[in-house]
Amino acid sequence: MFIVGVVSLSLSIAAVLLRPPASPAAAPAPLESVAGVTQAPSADPTTELLAAVTGVPATSPAAIPSAAKTALPGYVWPLKNAMVTLPFGPTDWGEWIVDGKKFHDGLDIATQCGDFVLAAHDGVVLAASRQYDDFMGWVEPLKPYYDLLDAKKWWSSLPIVIVIDDGDGYRSIYAHEYKVTVKPGQHVTAGQVIGYEGQTGNASGCHVHFGLFSPSETATFDTSPTAVAKDLMPAHEIARVDPLMILPFRCEVEEQRVLRPAEAVGCGPLPTPTPKK
Repeated sequence: MFIVGVVSLSLSIAAVLLRPPASPAAAPAPLESVAGVTQAPSADPTTELLAAVTGVPATSPAAIPSAAKTALPGYVWPLKNAMVTLPFGPTDWGEWIVDGKKFHDGLDIATQCGDFVLAAHDGVVLAASRQYDDFMGWVEPLKPYYDLLDAKKWWSSLPIVIVIDDGDGYRSIYAHEYKVTVKPGQHVTAGQVIGYEGQTGNASGCHVHFGLFSPSETATFDTSPTAVAKDLMPAHEIARVDPLMILPFRCEVEEQRVLRPAEAVGCGPLPTPTPKK
């Protein structure tokens, strides 16, 4: 995992989590998703939306070989020159549980509040608001959770999230924007501005939580038992993959040096963090 310096450590503590009143828990393995419960995911409207946009009949996504999870072409960083504030993997800040350990199911990156958030890949927008859960790969039905949000009037406490079908069997997730510039059904290209970096939802600082998963994945991550009991959230989500294995390699990102040592050859020493005055 990426070892952050003094400055990035302080930012990682301020990293934002995706849920309103729920405690974290998590679970995947660094290079690929971790094996878990093999249940069929709850129905979502993605294929119908894509069929309406493209004119192609709706079909179930084809299974993607595990090897593809570390070799997906066409991706760019969702924030330019971003600092990693919380990597994907085991951490006390995680919202999911895998093998009994808390796990962060995405990659938190940050630059500054209001910075452009970019589409990481060509695709079609599935969600771009606080109503995004239908496209997040939950396994169990969402109705109990939605009913609670309605009863408690909690919708405004959710983050603003963009979900994009990347057209390669994967979906990319961008959470905590303060404003979006796209809408469902819209085609986007890699590097296109889709929103602005913010801290909506359960966040203590501006950043983007970037997630990546395949709807055809059968492995799952366990939701925090507290979130399931208190907020009636589904007990499992489809397992995610580590975005640092997919995003273009950057020598200054130490976590990528650890995960992808062959590409780190010739990078030179990491810059020494500038101490705070």
